[in-house]
Amino acid sequence: MTSDTQMYIDREHIIKYYLNNRISVTQLCKQFNRSRTWFYKWMRRYKQYGHEGLLAIKRKPPVQPNQTPLDIEMKILKLVEEQSAYGSTRITSELAYCGVNITPSAVYNVLKRHNLNTRKLRLEYIRIKHGIVKKVTDLDRARNLAKSNSLITRYPGHIIGMDVFYVGTLKGVGRIYQFTAIDTYSSYAWAKLYTDKQALSACDFMRHIQYNRQEVPIDSVLTDNGKEFTHHASKDHSFERMLVALRIKHRLTKVRHPWTNGACERLNRTILEEFYQVTFRKKIYETVEQLNDELEKYLEWYNYQRTHNGKRTRGRIPAELFLLHKKSA
Repeated sequence: MTSDTQMYIDREHIIKYYLNNRISVTQLCKQFNRSRTWFYKWMRRYKQYGHEGLLAIKRKPPVQPNQTPLDIEMKILKLVEEQSAYGSTRITSELAYCGVNITPSAVYNVLKRHNLNTRKLRLEYIRIKHGIVKKVTDLDRARNLAKSNSLITRYPGHIIGMDVFYVGTLKGVGRIYQFTAIDTYSSYAWAKLYTDKQALSACDFMRHIQYNRQEVPIDSVLTDNGKEFTHHASKDHSFERMLVALRIKHRLTKVRHPWTNGACERLNRTILEEFYQVTFRKKIYETVEQLNDELEKYLEWYNYQRTHNGKRTRGRIPAELFLLHKKSA
């Protein structure tokens, strides 16, 4: 029930109570905590229009004196229909070329008044205008389904998500890549920088994880289908052979379904926002080793001091959960 509906019911109840009982206006207003002005206003409307008079009057927004003339407004909407990707500045330029003088802010106000002030809204507008029915693709359907289905991980070390993240270019060094891994149960993280994303780098990173896993056994590693992790035709791959030797199961995400490894994707974003975007504004790095040292310091803080608000952490630090050696069913 809306507030307008509730107020209508209250007005109707008070008016009917007055008409059905011998009571003065003063006593009525005192009983229902209303003013005499309020009572006479709604009583007058009730006598004139009946029950409909007790409804709230919906007033139209006033027409502003400097509102864009209707003919120019129609030209803007026509241009939106023809070129829906244009924003207010571009529309202003196009109209000026045709001899119509208007400011970008005035164009934006027109678009906003018609709920067309973003490119997404304009594209949706022309879709409806031309009667095109939107169909959800299989990829979108799988993405939406994945939002409600989280990865089933039961204990520390059960599933380690692993991914490669392109960091950028260092002057005199070239491109640098970050191999990232995260324990999907506790959010405990590892990361290391390399100048390539080959299989040898993936193997070296796996050794790095083994050395820094705090004696917590690892059951499986989840990766995408990148060439640094697997061969599509066969299992004869150095990274997969290494996992077999370590007795670790290799899980692969479905092709074109990166959200399956969403925990690792989110960790990449966190490191980008909290570490790289900050540290690159403080210092110029000349070697990968220098940046790796700073990354290690950040991960030390991330794992042992930074609180998390995830599904399982709920305000705790990752190490607090990761170092639970006992596996829970």
